[in-house]
Amino acid sequence: MIIGIDASRANHEYKTGVEWYAYFVIEELKKSSSNRKGVRDFENLEFVLYTDKPLQGKLAKLPDRWNEKVLRWPPKRFWTQIRMSWEMFRHPPDVLFIPAHVFPIIHPKKTVVTIHDIAATKFPESYNWFERWYSVWSAKFALKKLWKIIVPSHFTKNELTSVFDSQTSADVDVVHHGYDKKYRKIENKIKIGEVLKKYGIEKPFLMTVGRLEEKKNTWHIIQAFENLRVRSPKSEVRLILVGKPGYGYEKVQQAIENSKYKNDIITPGWVDEEDVPYIMNVAEVFVFPSLYEGFGIPILEAMACGTPVVTSCGSSLEEVGEDACVYVDPENIQDIAEAVVKLIENIEYRMSHVEKGIRRAENFSWEKCATETLNILLSEF
Repeated sequence: MIIGIDASRANHEYKTGVEWYAYFVIEELKKSSSNRKGVRDFENLEFVLYTDKPLQGKLAKLPDRWNEKVLRWPPKRFWTQIRMSWEMFRHPPDVLFIPAHVFPIIHPKKTVVTIHDIAATKFPESYNWFERWYSVWSAKFALKKLWKIIVPSHFTKNELTSVFDSQTSADVDVVHHGYDKKYRKIENKIKIGEVLKKYGIEKPFLMTVGRLEEKKNTWHIIQAFENLRVRSPKSEVRLILVGKPGYGYEKVQQAIENSKYKNDIITPGWVDEEDVPYIMNVAEVFVFPSLYEGFGIPILEAMACGTPVVTSCGSSLEEVGEDACVYVDPENIQDIAEAVVKLIENIEYRMSHVEKGIRRAENFSWEKCATETLNILLSEF
């Protein structure tokens, strides 16, 4: 039996959340070739990783029964719909898994795609017209025509079935994401100091991670920070915004420039993935009042680092964090600021959420995610 996997997104040098998901699921599936409890008939499986350019880094290290197939013939654009479709027409695998992109229009009967969210229907202005149309079309078609769909949360499943209810025929399975285990409590104060110095960060500080954009609610984070500083004029806490500019960044940039505390708002841009856990470990609070998330890996990472989290109510984030996070109305600046202040000033309250967060993070892993995913791919065989 052959399982084909689209590894093109996992092979990107600079990865975002969806690409990291694809990468870690593939890496954990590769480990399964030696031993995986809970997965049946593994010895009869072969895997093919489809990619638009040669695999790099750890992805290129393939165990037995794993093969790389570079689909590099022209045209370079529309790789999925032209090159992948042609490959599926000529040499289809028994099962095709698309973890982080849209599926090819020509595909095997047993095709499984992960739909991470339907943000394009909620925040259409955050996407150009083609991205918006393509992602919505893909979700609709998948629900109507594909064999199975994987979603990262019950929230996303409910969103899909409510928005596209009349077109649902595929099985929709919830498989929670994991997080990279380098996000943990770190005691190496010398290394932490070196990383902070590298990015010009001084303690104490609040922190958020993600694109600096409207959907991530960056503008309200800045306003809440200003509210906090006005309420506590002697406070020296700073705000670290880790991430690249996204849709609506002009508004974010203007808010920073107009802030009387702009010298205390640090935007280091893209931070090396190996450095983020060191910064996160010493943040006073991780602030993530995103307006929309299909899952929310960043709050898992923060909880695993022992950093208390303020995040949004009304989306998947409550499903991920349960009672370990402090939930706020993401549109209410005062609500965000008060939650942060309470976590900073009330030590007992803070430590209670830190302990709950560490315990909650232990429920998630990429190993568990990959095992559940593989069992879905193997169902009915």
